[in-house]
Amino acid sequence: MIEYERARELVLAEAAGCGTEALPVARAGGRVLAEEIRARISSPPFDKAAMDGYAVRSEDLAGLPAELEVVGEVPAGRFPQFIVGPGQAAGITTGSPVPAGADTVIMVEHTGGLDGGRVRVNRLSGDNICAEGEDVRRGQTVLEAGAVLTPLRVGAAAAAGHPEVRVFRRPSGALLCTGSEVVEPGGEPARAQIFNANGPMLSALMDPLCRELAYLGIAGDKEGRLAALVQRGLEADVLVITGGVSVGPYDLVPRVLEEAGVRTVFHKVAIKPGKPTFFGRTEGTLVFGMPGNPQSCFVLFKMLVEPALAALGGMLDLPPHFEEGLAAETFRNNPERMNVMPCAIERGGGAPVIRRVPYHGSADIIGPGGADGFFLVPRGTECVNEGDRLRFFEI
Repeated sequence: MIEYERARELVLAEAAGCGTEALPVARAGGRVLAEEIRARISSPPFDKAAMDGYAVRSEDLAGLPAELEVVGEVPAGRFPQFIVGPGQAAGITTGSPVPAGADTVIMVEHTGGLDGGRVRVNRLSGDNICAEGEDVRRGQTVLEAGAVLTPLRVGAAAAAGHPEVRVFRRPSGALLCTGSEVVEPGGEPARAQIFNANGPMLSALMDPLCRELAYLGIAGDKEGRLAALVQRGLEADVLVITGGVSVGPYDLVPRVLEEAGVRTVFHKVAIKPGKPTFFGRTEGTLVFGMPGNPQSCFVLFKMLVEPALAALGGMLDLPPHFEEGLAAETFRNNPERMNVMPCAIERGGGAPVIRRVPYHGSADIIGPGGADGFFLVPRGTECVNEGDRLRFFEI
């Protein structure tokens, strides 16, 4: 049995990337850049008007109000072919190139029209010009490799002139449930059966991190069916199996995985819930075997599987993102393993306050359903006192 920190190290050591692919920039949201993005042109590519108004020479505005001759107009998308000379002005729209000779744009609200093609400037409010290259110069780096393409960064890549970007490929995933006691929601459970919470829950967790996800269904406790479904699951980059990983007579997963050629990296982690967790691999697949209790599945997914999927997809800032908070109460704790418990997180002016959420053991997924996160009590801790510092992660 190994500590959580060591288990995480071993998992991430095996989580090599899945290669890269080129995607249209508009479809690359949420993906991780595999190469830096450089500006193909400066931005702005010319001095441009920051608002609608009149392009003028500031030296003509020594005394206000000032009357100027309107010698032209600069609509969006056209480069002016004239010069603004002394005593002159040009109508201009937001984003249009500032004509030569002008160094200020007067807001239209600060002007008044006159007869005979003239305009009166009543007030100054800055030069209202975005200078050429003030955002970025041609050839400069806009986004670094490893950046997650948020919608704003997608816009930045597009503004830099890139119709497509090279990103890290997301892993493919497969999910398999075991246990003859579970049936899918919508079915009719017998007296000794329950609905399958793990399948839908883990599908919802895996799907955003996988390029494709194969749900293989419930294998039951039949070794032949389990072995056949494991072979299908090993076609994916990551195979997650729930249940059947402990030491009972129907815990068939470790033996089936060994016969399928899966090399065991570790089996059993000093964490509660989730002690029987298995991790192994073949040449092309990472394999996680997690206990069948839903809360165990959730905790171990967030703490081991999610960071592996994120790393395979090229992410550098890997979950879970731990913070420190203060215990809201004093309580006794089982010191044999690191304890991971659902909690409410109260944020105010100081450190977050961590308050336990009532639940009935690791089989209970209803109680933790309203939790804000999970907190960690280190192995060897017999008592947590009010005000003690605890690590936690939000969900």
